[in-house]
Amino acid sequence: MNIDDFAEQRPLFVLENFFSGSLRGWGITLSRMGSLQNRFTIEAEGRYEASANTLSLKETYAFEDGHRDILTWTIINRGDGNYEGRETLINGTAQGRQSGNAFQWKYHREVPDANGSKTKFGFNDWFFLHDENHMTAHASLTKLGIEFATIQAFYERH
Repeated sequence: MNIDDFAEQRPLFVLENFFSGSLRGWGITLSRMGSLQNRFTIEAEGRYEASANTLSLKETYAFEDGHRDILTWTIINRGDGNYEGRETLINGTAQGRQSGNAFQWKYHREVPDANGSKTKFGFNDWFFLHDENHMTAHASLTKLGIEFATIQAFYERH
């Protein structure tokens, strides 16, 4: 997929608008071969500071095996549909692009496992806005350039 292919799609996905406030989500992780690895829920809270053009977003993923992964993002809108993000377990920065109803987000992150270990994955996330309160996300997780798993998630503003 190419982010520019979504330029005419509506509604327009404005990241800082959708992720401001309280959200919840549900998702699954599928293995490379397509089998279900786990299910999870998401609780998120975001706040946009217009003066700094910055979105602060905290996402808590609760997995069915009992472990949690908390992501605390600082995301800056760089203009022209370009975004840059930082998070404590990311190497460097996340790079994002928005076009039409879609947003693509790329980064490398150490992902905690239930046993406390961490594995570094490359992420290629795609977000698609359905309406002002609903969004679908698809993520490809890679390791050494090979897709290891995919994530499907659905977010709802409340």
